[in-house]
Amino acid sequence: MTAPVAGYNWAVLPRFRAVTLAALAFAVACATNPQANTRRAARRSSADSIGCLDTLLAADTVSTIVKMSVAARDLTDTLPPGFEDLFVEEFRLRFKVPANLPLSVVSGSEPCDSLGSRCVGGALSLGIVAVATAHNDGKLTDIEVLDVAQTPHFADSVNAALQSMARYWPLPPLGDVESIPIVVRLVSEPAPDTVPAVRLVLKAKVPQYDWPFSFASMPAAGVKASYPFAARLAGLEDSVSMAFTVNSDGTIDEQSIELLTGTYRDFISSVLEALSRTRYHPAHLGDCAVATRMRQRFLFKLPE
Repeated sequence: MTAPVAGYNWAVLPRFRAVTLAALAFAVACATNPQANTRRAARRSSADSIGCLDTLLAADTVSTIVKMSVAARDLTDTLPPGFEDLFVEEFRLRFKVPANLPLSVVSGSEPCDSLGSRCVGGALSLGIVAVATAHNDGKLTDIEVLDVAQTPHFADSVNAALQSMARYWPLPPLGDVESIPIVVRLVSEPAPDTVPAVRLVLKAKVPQYDWPFSFASMPAAGVKASYPFAARLAGLEDSVSMAFTVNSDGTIDEQSIELLTGTYRDFISSVLEALSRTRYHPAHLGDCAVATRMRQRFLFKLPE
């Protein structure tokens, strides 16, 4: 029989692998730096997209902030009051903003249509998802960083700050439990007034484009995830949700895959296998194919 996943919300999939805000305003170029590092070039093939982006004239640069949130990966777990604030504060003290941050992942700019498939424009984005295990003895272990916005220098800086916390800063006690798996998110927020100051990590200016933006989409044949044989025999059903970055060539960036929900390993493995052989229709900014972030739900339901 297929086995359930403990805590089910594992965000790292083995198959795929502050500084004071007032002093931290920096401009991020629109991925025009030709010296993208070797690791970045090796793991994705968006060079054509970067070159194409260079041909588009940005309408403006807009201010965005990157905010941090810390939560239990399993919704049945609860972090102690004040844990998130202390965690973010310690992270900011250790986090160093990379001097070079070429961007290439595009998100849509409002207004968008009712289906959310097209927007009037797009902007380059920053983002990181990290997972770890917080222990009641103050340790932070099992740190993994998902580079969802394809910014390796940014991912390395986030990892370095988390590793420093793991070595030198004891976490607040968790209470009656031995450990809690956590997810740490750093995401762009264009409306800084809505974010508590304690969550702010950095401020940036990113290029915004008035060219029409269309999101990535599945191929006409869909994503064919097979129903696990053992699960079918056992009468098991599941719903698996993934978030991932689709490259400008339609492939999925394996370093960006995050499991949002899912109960059984066999179902999750089936989805990963299907994603690995599927090519999506990439997002477009004007006529340029670009990388973007998307979410998808896969429903495994036995016939009536």
